[in-house]
Amino acid sequence: MEHLIFSLATGLDLLALVTCLGTLSCRLWVLPPPVMAADTTVLTPLRAALWRLLGGCLVALTVSSAGELLGRTLTMSGLPLAMLGRTLPTVLMRTHYGRVWFVRLGALALLWIGWGVGRRRLYVQAIPTLMLAGGSLLALTRSLSGHAADWGDVTLPVLLDGLHLLAGGLWGGGLLALTWAVLPGVLKDMAPPRTYLADIARRFSALASIALVVVLLTGVANARVQVGTIRALWTTPYGRTLLAKLGLVGLVVLLGAVNHYRYVPLLQQWAGRRGGGGWLLHVVLTRWRPPAGPQVAQHWRRTVGAEGILLLGVLLCTVWLLHGPPARSPSHTMPGHTERAPTPAVHHWR
Repeated sequence: MEHLIFSLATGLDLLALVTCLGTLSCRLWVLPPPVMAADTTVLTPLRAALWRLLGGCLVALTVSSAGELLGRTLTMSGLPLAMLGRTLPTVLMRTHYGRVWFVRLGALALLWIGWGVGRRRLYVQAIPTLMLAGGSLLALTRSLSGHAADWGDVTLPVLLDGLHLLAGGLWGGGLLALTWAVLPGVLKDMAPPRTYLADIARRFSALASIALVVVLLTGVANARVQVGTIRALWTTPYGRTLLAKLGLVGLVVLLGAVNHYRYVPLLQQWAGRRGGGGWLLHVVLTRWRPPAGPQVAQHWRRTVGAEGILLLGVLLCTVWLLHGPPARSPSHTMPGHTERAPTPAVHHWR
């Protein structure tokens, strides 16, 4: 029972966290700044939609934080749910996880305050900037209470894991925010959506490219720490789950490349601008007839939506990885394998 509660809470928490980070990245860097009065009229509904999505994420994060605390308390104590009143204060006040949870609570409170103030000041840049700092701290608390902290708090694995989650949120969560909040408003409510859509596509493509580099580099480093050997990738449950996650990430990257090199340049051309894309776009266009007019926007939207669906699979694999022992764990050591796995830090359970 406690494992199911813990897993559901973790899944909800990861989805809400990455969407929160992605929504803030869209608000800060993807939506173009207003230049004329007409731009304010067009962009205000989009910013309001992002803010509503952000509020939903904060509700989910509040619920998942309580659920994860409940699940971790039941797991650590080994006692039934009826004994929660006795074990919960001990976990909160006398364990490493309890101290990290209070930091998480502070970060969540900062996000709620920012959301409440920012919904009446949609064009103030400082508010989402401070909220992104709070979201980054929230992401770090996951690393401080997960496998990366087995070597201690202020360590390179914790930093890399937190950076991996932050970059993944800016990229993957941005995909979800585009799909759920931005693109429906751009393609439905605006009479001349071309320039806005072209700007949004170009800005998100640039952000995703930078975040993807960070995700891949930190992901390789994290895999080296948690898996240990190449053989463990297919001889341990953790390694096989990681391979499934990497396969889904590869598909997301492939669709992202299609967007970056095909649809983003076509959207620039549709908006009357000089499109990029280089030689790769030229090769693609000579082999496949490009969509014309509004079809470009619809094709791009469908591809972004497909990336978002694949991302949900990536998050599901991540939940399995978080709730299973790493491949470096002694329980996964292969026969004849003499490498000594690091001992988890006992401060997680004191």
